[in-house]
Amino acid sequence: MSTIKLFTKKAGLPLVVLFLFASCSTPLQELIYLNGLQPGMTYEHGPQPEEYKIRSNDQLFIQVISDDPLNAAFLNLINTQGSMGSMGNSTNSIELITYLVDEGGFINYPQLGNLKVDGKTTSEVRDMVQEGVDRYLEGASVFVKLVNRTVTILGEVKSPGQKTMVKNQLTIFEALGTAGDISDYGNRQQIKIIRELPDGKHVEEMDLTNPDIINSPYYYILPHDIVYVEHKTKVYGAKNLSYAAPISITASIISVGLLIINLFNL
Repeated sequence: MSTIKLFTKKAGLPLVVLFLFASCSTPLQELIYLNGLQPGMTYEHGPQPEEYKIRSNDQLFIQVISDDPLNAAFLNLINTQGSMGSMGNSTNSIELITYLVDEGGFINYPQLGNLKVDGKTTSEVRDMVQEGVDRYLEGASVFVKLVNRTVTILGEVKSPGQKTMVKNQLTIFEALGTAGDISDYGNRQQIKIIRELPDGKHVEEMDLTNPDIINSPYYYILPHDIVYVEHKTKVYGAKNLSYAAPISITASIISVGLLIINLFNL
């Protein structure tokens, strides 16, 4: 037996084992969020999210608040006998008493007529309604809230679906957290965010392992954004394997290695 053949015979099995382990592993830098972010440092604020602009099919909760609720009842969809705080505890009540923005971007408001609201922020709608209310009541104030604030998260996450935005500024990580985080099959380096802009739908790709994304204008999620996590080879590691799995895998790899050696008469 030649020296080369002897070396191949002796080294073949370890090489095969090494190759098989390498082929089913994922580099650590592809798994760590914000890889390289320095602890103990204070990073400057990145771009703040643009304020959401109302569009067709949005639902707006609008309430006129006055010291005497009966005086403001004709300006509200319901006769609210109590404070805004008591009503705020009932999410279902708020969502049912809403104005639906029609395809033309209008809402039909009692006493004030059709109001053009698409392309405006909730603050701008509040000011517009407040101007009309001031013609009827003194000292009344207007409250406006976008009710159907949702983000859709699809792909390789543990709990895909449409999620409610519970806060105005929701980061990409918080959004993924509502979906149970990215699954072991997810590609953390290619996250697509689809956002509807005035001139059309824009698709942005983000690398969650890159710490620079904290300065991205897409770091914050807006209502109706779609987040899509692409598929990637399954990540193998301790969290995926039972206590007996390493023994089973090692035995399988040795068996495969011996089979290959026998096939090639090494």
